[in-house]
Amino acid sequence: MNRLLLLLVLALAFAQCKRDRDPEPQPEISGIVGEWHMIETRYTSGDSTVIKNMTNEPQRAFSIRFDGVMLYDGYASCCAASEYLVNGKAFEVKPLKDVPHDLDCGLVDCWACPKLIITQTGDEMTIESCNGGISKYVRKK
Repeated sequence: MNRLLLLLVLALAFAQCKRDRDPEPQPEISGIVGEWHMIETRYTSGDSTVIKNMTNEPQRAFSIRFDGVMLYDGYASCCAASEYLVNGKAFEVKPLKDVPHDLDCGLVDCWACPKLIITQTGDEMTIESCNGGISKYVRKK
């Protein structure tokens, strides 16, 4: 009888445990949250536009968290932007949980773009920085 009562109490206790889930992303960024793979970069060199195919290049894991924080190999960018323009809608990045930083960030002299322009349609996304560089991504499945 005691075992049955103990089993019932334990089952009830575990059923009440909350899972450590991230909150739902805000509507402005819901389409860009997740893991992405870079397939192309574009930048200007002199009078020319250089396009580089990145599909088969080694690259760091890239994801965007529920709160808009961009992560590279699980760490926040050393020189992160504080605002995005996502499909024409402004979004201010405000971390809602701890942001892991790479220890090498202390060695980086940052010149971050204050705002990134992000265009996302379906499983494709482009990120344009203030220096004119454009990176194109596809969603990891």
